[in-house]
Amino acid sequence: MMVFIEHDKAFDTSGESRMMPDLVNWLRRSRWVRDDSIIVRELPINGRRADLVTMTKSGVISTFELKLGGFNRALEQAVYNRLSVDRSWMVLGSSPRASNVEEAVRFGIGIIAINEGQLKVLCRPGAPGFDPEAKRRVGARLSEIGVVCV
Repeated sequence: MMVFIEHDKAFDTSGESRMMPDLVNWLRRSRWVRDDSIIVRELPINGRRADLVTMTKSGVISTFELKLGGFNRALEQAVYNRLSVDRSWMVLGSSPRASNVEEAVRFGIGIIAINEGQLKVLCRPGAPGFDPEAKRRVGARLSEIGVVCV
């Protein structure tokens, strides 16, 4: 059973949150998350909240920062997340400039662009660069939430 935790309320489809249903459905269709994956919205990581965090049965943790605009802010948040997870992604409401994609690649951040419900992977995250203890704490929190909600 896939565990999907809502923080506060059901899908808020205003602002950047309107991209969340398309992202989650695409992750499921692509089999990046499966029935035994844990998916959590608004999980606290490093003193901030990651928009979406997934953990597969094998323990691979990914974060997704959703932004309609503000590439630099999304990149900053994704870089912070990268310190604690295997894969850190930015999910943008439009395709960024080529120079911005290059900057994300330099920092090891993946980019997914959503345009009218269509998702496109512009670049994939680089090799993991997390602190093992930080990842262990995030994984423990995700496992705790998953056990409580199954």
